[in-house]
Amino acid sequence: MNLDDKIKQSLESEAKNLDHILAHEPGIFKMLLNAFKGSLGRWMILVAIVTFLITLVMFWAGYQFFFVEVSDQTLMLHKIQWGVVLLLSTMVQIALKMWTFMEMNRQSAMREIKRLELTIEKLTNTLDK
Repeated sequence: MNLDDKIKQSLESEAKNLDHILAHEPGIFKMLLNAFKGSLGRWMILVAIVTFLITLVMFWAGYQFFFVEVSDQTLMLHKIQWGVVLLLSTMVQIALKMWTFMEMNRQSAMREIKRLELTIEKLTNTLDK
C-alpha cells in the first residue's frame, strides 16, 4: 500500500468520524454554558449582567417613548430624550450580544483546533509504528 492509498483511506475514515462528530455537536445553550467556563468566563458573567441591565433600560425607555403621555410643551423633548435612550440601549444590546456570540464561536473554534491536534498526534503515532 503506497502513501496515496494510506492518505485516501485516512481521509475516508476521517469523513465518517466527522459525520459522527457533527451529529453530536452541542446546541446553542450548551455552547453558551461552555463560554462561561472558558478563559473569559468572568467577562462573560460581567457581560451577562450588563446585558440584563441594558435590557431593563431598553424596555423602560420603550415604555416611556411609546406609552407615557406628557403635556404639549414638553412632549417633543420628552419623546426625543427617551427615543435616543431607546436607540442607544438597543445598539449597546446588539454589541454585547455580538460579543457573546463571538466568544461562543471562539470557544467552539478552540475545541475544534484541539480535536485536530489530537487527531494529528494520533496519525503521527500510527505512522511512526
